[in-house]
Amino acid sequence: MSADNLMMQSVNITIIGMLVVFTFLIIMVGIMKILGKLVETMEKYFPQTAAGVQDNALIAVAVAAAKRFQGK
Repeated sequence: MSADNLMMQSVNITIIGMLVVFTFLIIMVGIMKILGKLVETMEKYFPQTAAGVQDNALIAVAVAAAKRFQGK
């Protein structure tokens, strides 16, 4: 094989690889946008509830346990 032939093969493989990655990224962004719209739609039917004041004691226990585990 000549050097020109090897160089042309390497350029072809590089271009094909970059196109595959670019295509995958475009598809991934499209899927993420579709899922975002789906989540917005589902949020109307199943709204999330915010944590209330009753959970403050549980949060304090979790923080104390984490500090104790870290040795602080």
